[in-house]
Amino acid sequence: MTQPDTADRPPPGSRFTFGARPTVGAAAAVKAVAQDTSELVRAEIDLAKAELTQGIKANGMGAGLLIGAAALGWLAVQGLLIAAGFALALVMPGWAAALIVAVVLLIIGGVLARIAMGKLGTPVSVDQTKANVQEDVAWFKTHLQGR
Repeated sequence: MTQPDTADRPPPGSRFTFGARPTVGAAAAVKAVAQDTSELVRAEIDLAKAELTQGIKANGMGAGLLIGAAALGWLAVQGLLIAAGFALALVMPGWAAALIVAVVLLIIGGVLARIAMGKLGTPVSVDQTKANVQEDVAWFKTHLQGR
């Protein structure tokens, strides 16, 4: 007894065949295109979600590190500021020394805040998803033109 030839049969559950292809009706073809389009849209949405998640995680990590650095820096600088205030108080009244230290701190704080805002303003990108969607639209236009 011989085995039936399975070379021309598609794998179970597959719409695609290799070699000789049976004729597919219009309704089945439209259904297949709709299903493929739906799967493509889902895949593009999943890609967009992954890109956004990656970008948001990177910005969140940067913000957390910035907050940690600011807290530790504040604690370390407090000792230096007290020492600077005492040193200035040796040559001028205490209130003037404290005022000078406070003004210098405000200036440095403003500069650091400006730099931090620039770092946190990095846009989150979905460039890969955008390129894929544009490629898909171009493919559909070329392959479905005249049908």
